[in-house]
Amino acid sequence: MLKQMPDADVCIFDALPVPFGLIRHGVAADHQGTKAVTKQFARLFEKNGVQFFGGVTIGEDIELAAIRACFDAVVIAHGLHGDIGLDVPGADLPGVFGAGRITRLLNGHPLETRPAPSLGAAVAIVGMGNVALDLVRLLAKSGNDLVGSDIDDEIHAQLTSEVRTIHIIGRSQPVDARFDPAMARELIELPTVEHAVHGVDIGQDGDPRSSIISELDRAPHPPSARVRVEWWFGYAPSDMRGDRQVTGIDIERVDSDDVLTIPVDTVITAIGFTATAQQRLAADTTEAGDTGRLSPGLYVAGWARRGPRGTISSHRSDAQQLASLIATDLKGPFTRAGAQDLEDRLASAYSYDGWLRVDALEMSQATSGRVRKKLTDINHMRAIAAGHSLPSKAPGTTP
Repeated sequence: MLKQMPDADVCIFDALPVPFGLIRHGVAADHQGTKAVTKQFARLFEKNGVQFFGGVTIGEDIELAAIRACFDAVVIAHGLHGDIGLDVPGADLPGVFGAGRITRLLNGHPLETRPAPSLGAAVAIVGMGNVALDLVRLLAKSGNDLVGSDIDDEIHAQLTSEVRTIHIIGRSQPVDARFDPAMARELIELPTVEHAVHGVDIGQDGDPRSSIISELDRAPHPPSARVRVEWWFGYAPSDMRGDRQVTGIDIERVDSDDVLTIPVDTVITAIGFTATAQQRLAADTTEAGDTGRLSPGLYVAGWARRGPRGTISSHRSDAQQLASLIATDLKGPFTRAGAQDLEDRLASAYSYDGWLRVDALEMSQATSGRVRKKLTDINHMRAIAAGHSLPSKAPGTTP
């Protein structure tokens, strides 16, 4: 938008005191190459005059209508925070978790409830998208395998201390599965993991996903294997076993009536995400899906527009298209004053300088083999962002 409207006053609001949303708390902790895109976003604040207002929850701290009254265009880009649950008996048993919660815990999200549960010795992950494979990889890795990451080590240890078997369950065959073959290849390269593949005719299809699954099946079983990953293709969950705690999952063959019961200690659902009640700021329209415009002056982007699919790079073209649409809609002089008309309402918001303080502290506290140690106490994070307590060492930043 700034390329097409260089005089625009662009402001970003976030419920957390820090920016970068999904990249910071959703992208896997061991995928630092993907997380590096934050450097591009940082330039928007540091060189392009974009303002950051953190700790502002739309609908609680300030109404969407109040923001719309002060800005010529408002873009909703809050993503999708809620886990889609399984519609099977026993899905509400203790020990059944959503992938979003586990992912956010591993990524040090300050609003997730701690301590983390122990997942036990046997874990079932339902779903075969990239989120599911992220979880398989992170749960199968030991702390020594996570050098260069920003994993929450305490949480990782709590979750994985007993894990020995991971079942990953999907109703599709590999050719129709939704994971990136490169994600599966990462699992082949783990020296402490062995694999077993069920429900698929290995080598019968030459597509990339089938080929990588064939490699998984042929991979040698390393003597040092600590975790076994069982791949179940063509199966769907039909029941959760247990009384006060999940103890097993029934999976049914999608092309027959065959049912297997797998003993497990926990189940993680990774079948997609949906908006939470707090995120339902505006009603969807057909036009919103087609163009990104909800109504005049109100737009939607990212997962909030397209649903829980696509990568950062695939959403870039959507963002470019939406920026052009907004620029076209706003031809002529801007008529609203922007953030300056909200000064009283935003007096307690956290600025980008606050993020620099948090960033400096996290990096200075990083342990050996980690790029940062995230602040996971929301009140501590707020205090640092507000400048009430400063890091003793803040390389490259000015408090």
